[in-house]
Amino acid sequence: MSNIFTMCFVENNNQLLLQKRVKKPFKGLWNAPGGKVEAYESPIEACKREIQGETGLDINNVSFRGIITVTNENQKRSDVLMLFHTKEFSGSLCTTDEGEIAWVETDKIYSYDNTPESFTYLLPYILETDSTLTGKMIYGKKKLEIFDISI
Repeated sequence: MSNIFTMCFVENNNQLLLQKRVKKPFKGLWNAPGGKVEAYESPIEACKREIQGETGLDINNVSFRGIITVTNENQKRSDVLMLFHTKEFSGSLCTTDEGEIAWVETDKIYSYDNTPESFTYLLPYILETDSTLTGKMIYGKKKLEIFDISI
């Protein structure tokens, strides 16, 4: 199994598509949808498959926005998180067993207490710049200890 994951920021005017996670990590919190890169697929293929499977939307004109390593103090390895962004999609939203989905006003996300801390740190880099990011996030005792991003 791969330890490469995707996360896609799907934007619609002043709203962002969020999913309430039913699985770890961040169970019960709202986050951008995404998931594992499977064998024989590229990260962009995985991103599109995950968004379609979790939300019912087909995404187009997807931009690669960066790569971040994510480490938990309990792990002996880092996971790789590949970030994507799009404003182009078709289809109808549908909730799946992966979690409830909703369009959320972007400016309200920063004041939510039910999103991962790392998500609110990432959001301005994704929505307010066109740059490619690289960096790392390190968690200790279920808390974000290090968030180090470069543009």
